[in-house]
Amino acid sequence: KYYNEVIGFNMRLDECQAGFLSVKLKYLKEWTRQRQEIAGWYDEALKNIDDLILPSVAEDATHVYHVYLIRTKHRDALQKHLADNGIGTLIHYPIPIHLQKAYQDLGFKKGDFPIAEEIADTCLSLPMWPGMKKEMVGNIADVIKGFGK
Repeated sequence: KYYNEVIGFNMRLDECQAGFLSVKLKYLKEWTRQRQEIAGWYDEALKNIDDLILPSVAEDATHVYHVYLIRTKHRDALQKHLADNGIGTLIHYPIPIHLQKAYQDLGFKKGDFPIAEEIADTCLSLPMWPGMKKEMVGNIADVIKGFGK
């Protein structure tokens, strides 16, 4: 899924998918508003937790929160802790682009882009979808706060 051996393109928009999208686009603003509200709940519930980096938004910018991505040096253990408590998470893009096989001809090696590598090693996407309830976010936050105790 996240391991690219060849440079490719994402062209999955056939006529049927275009039809579905034309219906879903009507809900985009509301779904984005809901995601932003949910992200605010996460922000409030998870602030001040040591070793947890929350998403940030640049001044004069907005975020659609397609994912709510946190970062921690204890990512794998936290992911297991959440899974053990019935909470699914994902690790998006576990290998930085410069280390993908598809781009090996560019000659980059581990250490060339340390920030990208650190993010790939520490990022974890928490559950996020329009319609999530504040109680769900609170339960996820409580499990995270219980991590390591």
